[in-house]
Amino acid sequence: MPIRDEQTRKKKREKLRLLNESSYDREAIIASERALLEIKTEGTVYIDIPFQFDFGTNLHFSGNFYANTDCLFLDTGDINFGKNVKLGPRVQIYTVNHPVDPTERLEKGLAIASPVMIGDNVWIGGGSIINPGVVIGSNTVIGSGSVVTRSLPSNVLAAGVPAKVIREI
Repeated sequence: MPIRDEQTRKKKREKLRLLNESSYDREAIIASERALLEIKTEGTVYIDIPFQFDFGTNLHFSGNFYANTDCLFLDTGDINFGKNVKLGPRVQIYTVNHPVDPTERLEKGLAIASPVMIGDNVWIGGGSIINPGVVIGSNTVIGSGSVVTRSLPSNVLAAGVPAKVIREI
């Protein structure tokens, strides 16, 4: 269940700002990220700075995770990363959307959170965007600049706008 506590959000985002402005020391960054994101898993989890998140409480790592610089995680809903996941620079993962119906959107101001699940051994190319509710199967590669609007099976290469399966791996 996603945690959406505004006080925690403000505190974590301030710590994130300080982390993003710190001098580059990889080991210190890893330690700071583990504390900030409350990472309890074994294995390395490293997100190159700068990066951004919405809450910082709904990011879940299985281990051996790497994200290149300038990634964005809108974690209003849960984002679950399998083992051995690698993200290129400027990957964006969204878990929040708004109703398509303008009456609902304008009158109710609703936001809809849908979790994102990323399997083991996934590689997501730089500049890719992952939309809410998407499940990416294990061993899948997503080409740079792709926009993933629908779930992808395991063991495929997918790319494009919107991302489509190009071939099996």
